[in-house]
Formats: sequence, structure tokens, C-alpha cells
Amino acid sequence: MFKSDHKILILLISLTIIRGIIYIAIIPPWLGPDEVAHFEAIRLIGQKGQWPTEEVYRTTPMHPQMAASFDAFRIWQISGLIPPDINNPAQTLLINYYPPTSSGSLVFAGNYPLVYHILLAPLALLLSPLDIVSQLYLLRLVSLLMITITIISAWFFTNTIFPQSTYPLAVTSFMIFLPMYTYVNTLVNTDVFCTFLASLYFLVLAKIFCRGVLWWRWGAAFCLLVAAILVKPTALFLLPTSLAAVIVYLARSFRWKTSVLASLCMALMVLTFLGALLFYQLTNGGRLGSIPIFSVRTLNLFKVNYFSREAVAVYIHTIRWGFLSFWGLFGWANIPVSFNWLRVLWMICLAIGVGCVIFVEKYIISAKKVDLKYEQKSVLLVVLLALIFALIGVYVPIIATQSIKWGPPSRYLFPAILPLALYFFIGFQQLLPRRFHKFTLIIWLVVLVCFDSIVLIGALLPTIYV
Repeated sequence: MFKSDHKILILLISLTIIRGIIYIAIIPPWLGPDEVAHFEAIRLIGQKGQWPTEEVYRTTPMHPQMAASFDAFRIWQISGLIPPDINNPAQTLLINYYPPTSSGSLVFAGNYPLVYHILLAPLALLLSPLDIVSQLYLLRLVSLLMITITIISAWFFTNTIFPQSTYPLAVTSFMIFLPMYTYVNTLVNTDVFCTFLASLYFLVLAKIFCRGVLWWRWGAAFCLLVAAILVKPTALFLLPTSLAAVIVYLARSFRWKTSVLASLCMALMVLTFLGALLFYQLTNGGRLGSIPIFSVRTLNLFKVNYFSREAVAVYIHTIRWGFLSFWGLFGWANIPVSFNWLRVLWMICLAIGVGCVIFVEKYIISAKKVDLKYEQKSVLLVVLLALIFALIGVYVPIIATQSIKWGPPSRYLFPAILPLALYFFIGFQQLLPRRFHKFTLIIWLVVLVCFDSIVLIGALLPTIYV
């Protein structure tokens, strides 16, 4: 790596930390996806020595300082929800207090992985002398550390595939200036840890394809794969990704025909889709901690009309909601960006999608193009498949359950943020004639910074502080 690259990386790290601190400071406590639930699970394990079971939640009152901070930071007003009746003892229990309209966001032992919470429990114990709000802000700094390492991983991941190019700066800038990514990953939740582990997995995967196979790299990839899945099921897409990596690596080593490799990849995508349907039906949307014993009565794989008018309406709704939550849906999913901006973003994203298709056809599928080395084509194919598997993992629960109750929030896609950011820039670059590619990065950075500033100034700050 050249000295100039070191300077750029240091600048990117500084930007990540500065922006992270800004978001930590301006986002009130608890105004994030399930932050209360994750914090409470960490506190119960670390400070109370209690396992966060449903019974504990049903008998444990909301911590007085936490309840007071809801009022002090106007959480109920900002979220647009009706506050609980503090004179009713039943509504002071955490399971009824947060949020008063749903207890599905609580972290129960037995139906939610607790690896993240167990790891942070010792720190929570050390912070116990402090007030609740101070504890939360300090735990958010741990999330900032993870997101910073994720940015560093993204830099080296992209630099491994495209050395001495503009790609590392483009990919990391996308992650840094994506408002929802910074917002979600500077909170106390499992998403940031899962994304952190998945980013390291992709870095090791790129090293395997571009720098050679070493036993410790395979071991590291396996450990990161297992750890990410144990932290959050949204990382399950890494399983078919690993299988795809093996298939592509074997194809490269034994020089399989392109038609053979394409057939195997298509078969893997179909099997992943059908397997995901089966898994999410058997596990009630993937929320159960273990798969129940197979029963024909519970399996409706071929009994559901997936193309009915109601089903199509559900798909359209979830696609729109998922798109909104990726670009700007803050708070408890009640602080959106302007819908006028979303129409523009839809058109831009569709154009970038077309650009991605053009790139894949010209540089990965076509055997005539020699712009990329064989190992670059191989890892780019695996990364593309990973992105497809991640999308399957996000949207198949909707198809399997025929319900919109699972979201899908954009944070479920963040473990695949490296492949997404890379192909988003690749698609964007294909929209410009080759002779103008030298201006692509400048336009990219200007658009990202402007969008981030508009979201921060036009949506977040006015809603929270005006």
C-alpha cells in the first residue's frame, strides 16, 4: 500500500469516528431499533446475573432511570406512540412498557441468540456504578469501534480485489455516508456485531481468491461464518455463499466450462431459495431458536398461493418498505426521508441495477473481455452470489409467511454491505462512458455527501429537536 493510500485510509477512519460520534450524540437514548431490548438483556446478564427469559421480563419492572429517560428525551412523542399508564403496575413491567404496542421486540433467551449480550455483559458490570443513560452511551462507543473496524475491512477487501484503484475509496465512502448504516450501527444492537463479523469474512474470502489458499484463511473464514450466524440469523446467507466459493474455486482450479459453472450456480440459487422457504415456514419466520420436528401439518410450502392478489400486494409493500428503510427510516420506523427523494432514488437504483447487469455480462460471464484477471472474476462472482443470497434471506420470510410483520428492515441486509457497496459503485460506473470514468469517483462522493447532509438536516434533526 502506498503512502497516499495510508493517508486516505486514515482520513476515512477519522470521518467514520467523527460521524459516529455525531450520530451517537444526536440520537436520543432508546430511539433505535430494539435498543432498549438489547441493552436490557446485556444489563440483566451483566449486572443482575439473570438470564433474560420471558418469565424474567414478565416479573421485572422497567428500570426507574430507564423509564425516566423515556420522558426526559421525549421518546414517546418522537416515536408517535402512546406512553404506558405508570399508575398501572402491569404496564411498568418491561414486557408491557416497551413498546406498549408490541412485545415482539424483546430479546428472549431461547428464541434469540445471546452471544453479543454475553460478550458485553462484563463491560456492563464495570459500568454499573454509572447512571443508565451514561451506560448506554458508553456501550454505543463499542458499536462505533466495531463500525470503524468494518470500514477498515471494507478498504482492504476492495483493495485486495482492485489494487491501486478508486474502488476502495468508493466502497468505504458509500458505507460512511449512508445515513441508515451509520445510524443503526452506532446503536446498541446485534446488527453491528453481525456486520462486523461478516465484513471480516468477506475480507478473508477475497484474500483466499486473490492472494492464495492458506489453511489459516480457510479456518478464519469458517470461524467468522459460524460466529456471525450465532450472533444473528441474518448472516445465514453466508452458508450458501461459502458453498458458492468452494464451487467457484474448484471451477477455477480445474478449468470447468462456463456452462457447467453457470448451471451449478443457478442450481445453488434455486436450492437456497427453496431451502429458505422451508426453513422460514418451519421456524415461524426464522425467529425460533431451534427447528421443530418436521410435521406435514406445519409445512405449507406447496399449499400457499404465492401469486394471489393479496400476496402480490404484500410483496410490493415490503419492497417499498425495505427500500425506504435502507435509505432513510429512523427512530422506531417513524422518521422517514422525503418521499419525493425516494422517487428519484428509485430511478437511480434501477439505472445502477442495469449497470450491474451490463458489468456482469461484459466482464464476468463473457470470455472475450480480458480487463479482469481470472481470480478477480472469481471473487466478483462469489460476491455477486452473496448479495443475491442476502436478498433471498431478507425477502423470503415475507414470501414464506405471507406476512409483513417481519419487515424487512434494511439492517437485515447490512451483513452484506460490502458486496452491496461494491456492486452499487460498479453499476454506477457503468452508466458513464468509459472516457468519463475518471470523473466517476468525484460525482459519487459529491452525491453521497449531499444526500447524507440532506437526510441529517432535513429529516433527522428537525424531527428530533424541533
